[in-house]
This record gives sequence, structure tokens and C-alpha cells, in this order.
Amino acid sequence: MSEHYKTLIVGGGITGCCAAYYAMKQEGVEHIRLLECGDTLGGTAQTEHIDGVTCEKGPNGFLDKEPKTLQWVEDLGLGERLVRANPLAARRFIFRNGTLHELKPPPAFLFGGPLSLQGRLRLCAEPLIPQRVSPEEESIWDFAARRIGAEAADTLVAPMVSGIYGGDARQLDLASCFPKMAAMEAEHGGLFKAMRAKAKDKPAGKGTAMGPGGTLTSFEGGMATLMTRAGEVLGDSVRLNTPVTQISKDDSGYRINTADGTPFTADRVIVAAPTHAACGMVRELDGPLASALEAIPYTSMAVVCTTYKRADVGHDLNGFGFLVPRTQNKRILGCIWTSTLFPGRAPEGQVLLRTMIGGATDPGAVDASDEDLLQTLRDDLFPILAIKADPVMHRVYRWGKAIPQYTFGHQDRVAAVEAGEKRNPGLHFAGNAYRGVGLNDCVVSALRAVETSG
Repeated sequence: MSEHYKTLIVGGGITGCCAAYYAMKQEGVEHIRLLECGDTLGGTAQTEHIDGVTCEKGPNGFLDKEPKTLQWVEDLGLGERLVRANPLAARRFIFRNGTLHELKPPPAFLFGGPLSLQGRLRLCAEPLIPQRVSPEEESIWDFAARRIGAEAADTLVAPMVSGIYGGDARQLDLASCFPKMAAMEAEHGGLFKAMRAKAKDKPAGKGTAMGPGGTLTSFEGGMATLMTRAGEVLGDSVRLNTPVTQISKDDSGYRINTADGTPFTADRVIVAAPTHAACGMVRELDGPLASALEAIPYTSMAVVCTTYKRADVGHDLNGFGFLVPRTQNKRILGCIWTSTLFPGRAPEGQVLLRTMIGGATDPGAVDASDEDLLQTLRDDLFPILAIKADPVMHRVYRWGKAIPQYTFGHQDRVAAVEAGEKRNPGLHFAGNAYRGVGLNDCVVSALRAVETSG
């Protein structure tokens, strides 16, 4: 005899927990069930505490600009446990030609920074570049090179892409990854023109037209605080260590088979699992849908958290951290100065750094040994930050399929998933594989699924 629920959620990451919470509010806790294949909730949002050090295995935080995320936090009773990053987080750096260059807005940008004089002049010529009208897909790198020059594309844009997506800017579709940037040219003819128009519309005291907006935000105790609290609220509606093997239809609605043989049925199903797992669940139900899910690629990432004695680090670490262009003959993608952003995450007299290695341009990094990755830090990171001794503590977190890649054809793949949802009323897909990879995107995706299928 199977257990029947109004809503069954597959996947207990950020998206699944958010969807389960709002489905519970909508229908009652007794009418929902969340199935998670692992032994804990949170997906990549995991935190480890080691001898006074707070290491984030996955996301370092989120920008506090999405009201839906903040509402979920308040609904969970975590509003007072939010922690905003140190204002020094506004200082960000790019490594180029052996030096860390602070990224500064105009007019200071014009008098220095990571770009050569020629590169700065080419960037300033952006308003003179004609608008592109071709309907064909364009990579992020090609868009940036066309509008602000190849040097700026390599030095400023490509590292940002590797920092957000772990991706190769030459392979990712602009309209899928940064739809607002594509719209800036489509609606205003160029980036500078769009920023000027946005600045005119922005009320006084509300910041600038540049940047994504919002403040980097986390929780007391790290990002796992969010997932722990979500698990407490969801309570017995969560079933861990329950991999879903197949989703099918029968007279009672959707039938969900699990690896341990326990069957479930539900009126609606929200699949919040990664697409490489979801595709197998629905292959017999809807082959074209499974193929669309399977076609969304992911990239791997190694996150190396290290602490050092403050006296052993020559750099002042007054900032967010830095990114490294792929043109600079360094393996690391960048480094976040965590103990500056969130004081108290390392013991007194120590600093905590978080270095990213791998991504689409270095897929083998995730398989490297701890010692090989630490040697990469000695070779790449130590000279940049004037580090003169090995770390006091280190942790390596490997994510084999870390971040979805919105490569060419992504919008067609998402459209094929949406068509599959229409063919199978009550079946919905949510998560970071479709319309954004950040925590805020996951919350928006979860709410979309709940509201659409409610």
C-alpha cells in the first residue's frame, strides 16, 4: 500500500526545502512529503565547524536583494540570525601581471586598474559600438569583446563568469546567463546608455546603476543554519536516504518509486533534484523531457578552505577577495577572504581563506589530491598574498557536478522542459539548472513551482 500525498517534492536542497515549506503552508504538513537521497538536507549548502573555524562547503552567502528569499528567512524565524558582510566586501580585486588591482568605478577607473591604457580607452568607446540585431545566440565573451573590447572581456568579464558559474565565458549563452545584460543592449542600444537611463530612474540614495545590488548575507553559524531550520520546521514530512528511481502515472495520480522499494503516490510532484538525476526518474514517463534534462551540462569544482596565522600573511586582506583571468597562467580561479567578510569565522590571530580551483576550463582539478591542491595554493596563492607558511588547517570540498552550465541551446532545453510539464500536468521542475544558479534564483524557482501547480 503506497502513501498518498497532495504534493511530493523530490530533492532536499535549497529549492526542495523552500518548495516543501510553502507547499506545507498551502496544504498542511500531513499532505506533503519531501524525499532526499542523501543523509542530510541542503544540497551544496553545507557548513563544517572545525576548532573555531566556519567553513562553507558550497555557497558563501546570498545577496539580500530578493524579497522572496528574505520573506522565507523571516517565515522560518531566522531574521535575527542574518549576518551582513563587512562593508570592506565592496572592495574587489583582479589579479593581472603579478599584481592585485582594485576594481574602481569611474572616474577612478580611468586612471589605473587591471586594464592597459589602450584597454581602458577601448572600453570607454562602448557607446560608439552599434547595436547588434542578430537573433543568433552569442557567448558572454563575444558580447563583451564586441562591446567593451577583448582585453576587458578576458580581464574583467571572463573571471566574473568563472566566479559565478565556474564556466567558460566563450561557451556560455549571454541571454541565458545574464538576460538583463542582453536586455540593456536590446532596449537602450548599449551598456553605458542603459546605465545612464537606469541612474536617472533610480531614487536618490538608492545606490548606483552599476553592479548587481544587494549586500552579501549569511547566517550566524553559516549557511547550514538555513537548512537546519528548514528541516526542523518540515519535521516528519522529510524522508532522508530515499533516492527516487522512477516517476510514473497511474489512476491515483503520480507514482513515485524509491530505491528501497517504498512506493508513494501524489497529486502533484515537484522535482528539485539536479537534472542529471531527474532525467532517469522520468525517462519512461516522457522520453523527450528526459532528454532535455539530460542535455543540461554541469561543471565540477574544488573548494579549498585554509586558515593561516595572521602574522604569516603579508597582505592586509581588506576586501572581498580576488579573481584570476585565465590569461594569467594561474590554476586558481580566485580567493575569497572569508574572515574579513564575516569576522568570527576563524580563531583570534588567524585568517580564513576560500580558494576555488577547477570549473569548465580545468575539469580535472576536482580529481586532484589534497596535496596537489595545496601545492597549487603554494604556487599560485602564496605569492599573491605574501603567505610565508603552510596553513594551520585545511579542508577540501569536491563537487563533481557542481554548477549547471547554460551553454548554447539552453533556452531551447528549458523550453523543452516546460513543454514536458504541459504534457504532464502536476509535474514541475525547479532548481538552479533553468533560470539562474544563485540561492535567490533557487527560492524564486521553488515558489514558481508551488504557485504554478497549486
